[in-house]
Amino acid sequence: MFGGRTTGEELLVKDVIERIQDAERAAEETARGARAEAKRLVAEAREEAERSSDAVRSEARQEEQRLVDEARRSAEGEAHEIAKQGRAEVEAVREGALAQVEAGVRTVLRSIGARR
Repeated sequence: MFGGRTTGEELLVKDVIERIQDAERAAEETARGARAEAKRLVAEAREEAERSSDAVRSEARQEEQRLVDEARRSAEGEAHEIAKQGRAEVEAVREGALAQVEAGVRTVLRSIGARR
């Protein structure tokens, strides 16, 4: 059948060809498995990167909120001090004005009394 070879040789060649084909199929199966594993690893890496990214964003939001809260507390403290100073200044002006009113009333009363 193979150019004058004997049946034993034909069987040997056929066996070798079958082994080569089996090895090629096994190699292809291994390659498919490797590609599937690579896809799985890439998908896992993407998921992990996304989880890490989400965690970093969450931490950044928490830090941002902490800074905003801290700035708000600081501003409220400053506003309280400014309001306290303002009330003290208003009270000082009011007391000064009352003293001026009393002095003005005495002056008017003296003036009226002097005319009589």
